[in-house]
Parts: sequence; structure tokens; C-alpha cells
Amino acid sequence: MAGPIALIDAIRRVRNMIARATVAAIRQDQKIQRADLRLLADEAARNVEHFQPYGFAHHPLPGAEAVVVFPGGDRGHAIVLVVEDRRYRLHVAAGEVALFDDQGQVVHVKRSGIEIEGQNILLKTSGVLRLDGEHVEIRGGTSLQQEVHGRGQRQSHAGGVNYETDSYQTGAVDAPAVEHGLDQPDLPSAHPSAGA
Repeated sequence: MAGPIALIDAIRRVRNMIARATVAAIRQDQKIQRADLRLLADEAARNVEHFQPYGFAHHPLPGAEAVVVFPGGDRGHAIVLVVEDRRYRLHVAAGEVALFDDQGQVVHVKRSGIEIEGQNILLKTSGVLRLDGEHVEIRGGTSLQQEVHGRGQRQSHAGGVNYETDSYQTGAVDAPAVEHGLDQPDLPSAHPSAGA
């Protein structure tokens, strides 16, 4: 039978196994993300492994809250299991799922469908990109651009009831490159990378 000292030590280890912490900094220069944490008022933990679900990566901001475990109650060996940031928490309906960040960008799986909101959205594939639906709508608030194998066209709203149409041809086809009004036809004029 364990003596009182062994029992007290076991209780202490159990109490020390789980803690709440605040993220001070994140390091991404190794194969697993690591965090510097603030735990108790006078306790800090540096270079703590942050385990994340396979296929999902995130980079928490300083001030986010974490749940930390200490295997065997050893405060010298910590592992971050989950990080939450109530400052940017997105409230969703029962059964819904969402990805979100501190800028208000969201991928929201709603009960009524899927919504994606972001500053700029890029869908890219080396295969086939297919839009298939009962109704397909493509709208451009100020311009709409399309290109097929180096030949393209952009229609832009010029104000009132006026529109401008620019056609272009890049070197992707068997003809000299000729551009008409578009410096970078692969990017919409309003895109931050377009250099406009």
C-alpha cells in the first residue's frame, strides 16, 4: 500500500496534467509547430509541440488560449492539444461547420449551402475545374474576364450604362503576343497583384 507521501505525489501529478495557457509566440521552422506559452502568473513554457489534426494547419495569434497537457504530470514536458481564440470566434447554427480567421474570411458550411468569403479567392488546378449545377451564375461587379489558350477578353463597367471590352492575345498561341489595353491579362485589374 502506498504511503502518504507517494499518494500526495500522485495527486500532485494528476493535478498538474492539464492546464490552460495563453499563446505568446508560434514557431513554424520545424516539422511540428511549436508554441511559447504563458501558464500560471509566474510560469512559462517555451518550444512546446502543438499537435494539429492531419490535413489541417493553423497559425494562432498571440493572446489565443490553449489547453496544454503534461504527460505524467511532468511540468517540464508539455504538449498543446487545442488552441481557441474567442476574439474571432464565429458563431454558427447547430450542425454547421466553418473555417475562419481574424480578418473575417470564412468558409461556412451552412444548413442552406456553402458560402466562401474572402479578400481574394483563387481556385487553381492542373486538371479540370468544373462548375456543375442546375443554375450557374458568374457575376463581375466591375469587370469580368475570360481566357482560352492565350486569347481572352475582359468586359469592364465604365460608368452609367457604358462598358468597355478589351481583347488580348498572349504568347500562348501560335502568333506574336499582342495585348490590347491589358498589362497583365492573367489578373483582373482590381486584383492587388495586377500592378494597376
